[in-house]
Amino acid sequence: MRMRDRLAAMLLFTALPLGATQAAGLTGINVGVGVWNQSPSGHVQSEGNRADVEDDLRVDSDTQVFFWADFRHPVPLIPRVKLQHTPVDLSGDGRVRNEFSFGDVTVGTDNDVRADVEFDQTDFIIYWTPWSLLADVDLGLNIKYIDGVVDVRDRTSGESDRISYSGPLPMLYGRVEVGVPGTGFYGGGEGSFLAYSGHRILDVTVRGGYRASFGPAALGVEAGWKRQEVRLDDFDDLDADFTLEGPYLGVSAHF
Repeated sequence: MRMRDRLAAMLLFTALPLGATQAAGLTGINVGVGVWNQSPSGHVQSEGNRADVEDDLRVDSDTQVFFWADFRHPVPLIPRVKLQHTPVDLSGDGRVRNEFSFGDVTVGTDNDVRADVEFDQTDFIIYWTPWSLLADVDLGLNIKYIDGVVDVRDRTSGESDRISYSGPLPMLYGRVEVGVPGTGFYGGGEGSFLAYSGHRILDVTVRGGYRASFGPAALGVEAGWKRQEVRLDDFDDLDADFTLEGPYLGVSAHF
């Protein structure tokens, strides 16, 4: 059994013994871990040279583990805090159909290319909950710190180039979660958005799940879809326009 299949089976097994609780209106600390199958499309560009992520760099989908911690205190005027870390580490390896250039390297037709694309993200979110009756509505600000690398190597000629980029981007944040009273089932979504100085990022998650009391804690399992649309304009010498999306599965504990 592959690693992603073992993780999925473990997450599902964790949910089976859970009882019933309501989803909305919870306060306390919520921590969780998930697995996200990331499918990329689009392109990256440096020094005026553009490479298609799939066709040129031969990058394929992969599964990554991400983490979050949500601190939901009961004081109305003080913002709540959520932290999330999402690694993106994709690689490609194959024969190039058509010549392309990226940065200072040109990969010829029928040459073998090796590419690594990293787009790690750490989200620091402060938010308020103006409504929490049958549903939670959260609104706030997300500072998304991006730390990435694009490494392209022509293994036939030996030429290579590596572009590193990093920095914070401020985004608007919103979240809605609706619970089914008396069942423990819930659904909803959250998203962050930025459109500023040529940059545009849309980071959206939709989900459904089940949360239940288990001793002093509430345990939960959820599944959904994550999609990120990323457009960067001269962000630390990198231009990019690509999409990451795919299903995810997660478990959480609320104290």
